[in-house]
Amino acid sequence: MNHITLYVLGISCFKCVTKIEKEVEALCGIFSFKGKLPKGKITIEFNPSLVSTNKIIEKIEKQGFSVAKIIQKEERIVMFD
Repeated sequence: MNHITLYVLGISCFKCVTKIEKEVEALCGIFSFKGKLPKGKITIEFNPSLVSTNKIIEKIEKQGFSVAKIIQKEERIVMFD
């Protein structure tokens, strides 16, 4: 499973996030979708053998939004005292 963060330009309300979420989750291989305002930050977990990052971006852009072309893979670090 891969984890990516995309920054989508043009998201101005929760309706926009919901519209993108519906389209992205329709793709085979999407495990989770989280969208946040106001920065347009979208975090997606997906199976790269079923769907590519390019396909996800294409689906978002077909909805009339622009995706920042820098894709950041985030790693979760657990820290203990």
